Amino acid sequence: MITGVPCENRCGENTVALPPSLARTLTMNGHRVIVQKGLGEKAGFFDDDYKKSGAEIVNSAEEVYSQSDIIVKINPPLMDECDLLKKNQIIFGFFNYSDKNHLMDAVIANKITTISYSRIKTKEGVYPFVKASSEITGKTVIRIAADIAEKYCGGALLSGATGVAPMKITIIGAGTVGFNAAKTAVAVGADVSVLDNNPISLRNIENLPGRKIKTYFSNKDNLEKLLPDTDILICAVKMKNKKPIVTAENVSLLKKGAIIIDTGIASGNIAVETLDRVLLGENHVYEDNGIFYYCYPDISSLAAKTISSAIAGTLENYLVSVVSNGDIIDALKENRDMISGVLTYNGNITDEETAELFGEHVYELSMLTGF
Repeated sequence: MITGVPCENRCGENTVALPPSLARTLTMNGHRVIVQKGLGEKAGFFDDDYKKSGAEIVNSAEEVYSQSDIIVKINPPLMDECDLLKKNQIIFGFFNYSDKNHLMDAVIANKITTISYSRIKTKEGVYPFVKASSEITGKTVIRIAADIAEKYCGGALLSGATGVAPMKITIIGAGTVGFNAAKTAVAVGADVSVLDNNPISLRNIENLPGRKIKTYFSNKDNLEKLLPDTDILICAVKMKNKKPIVTAENVSLLKKGAIIIDTGIASGNIAVETLDRVLLGENHVYEDNGIFYYCYPDISSLAAKTISSAIAGTLENYLVSVVSNGDIIDALKENRDMISGVLTYNGNITDEETAELFGEHVYELSMLTGF
């Protein structure tokens, strides 16, 4: 089976799902890999790196799609790519069909099997791709906070200095993003407070080495107590509903010059009521009533080389299994974690939420595969 990797066309996307290291793993095992020219440049991977790995370089996405049995991407195909899909292809990516009706039509018509990284779950209940992305988002967000403080807050350092207090960072959410943000922030010397309602998650954060991190149960009183002294507010929560956690009234408690970073923009989990835009250009910050908002959606892609390598490391076992078996059914038998990621199989919708969204019939994957 031939694996193909076209360039990512979504604005601001720097990540690639198949860096030269994974291409080398495939080619060393006798499999062909075709990549589009310029694929990895934004992540620090160049065409010569791919050539040395044994991959073949082609000039266009059309050439990649037309020659490949498996397509490996970060984002699902955009509208102009849907016409390039080939019958019975297998596509790996972070699929979200909610706003891509044309894509679903093309998937059904071409009997495509789509596997979403974000839905793959191990037998231990871990979502490995989501966890890797969240870890890198948490670490990257502190780098972003430091940059904003330097540019917009008079060159303030997160760590402070001798005789100068460190900046106060308040993090809402102690999951993977919040944990890694807290870990990174305290490592650079910031004064960190974390709110969450899971005592185990809070205890894990309290046990981090270095400067003591203050933990609080997430409620209105504690949030209102922390906000007036907060220099940087980081929201790292996955909301169960669309009701904001940080209201306009809460934002009014922040001091002038405070910074707000909401890591949920990419997934639509915006926790801050007053954050009203997404900025994809060179400047990702806007100011409103003296508060600076960071509103770039894909924070992990700003660490493109790191996130690309992390995704590839997680993907390797699944992808090698598919190309080595030459059959998706045998690969699913061998790597049952991958079953949870299958949203469509040969053009049949196997995910209940997706089927309901489009008013289509949902098929039991086991009935289609025979196992």
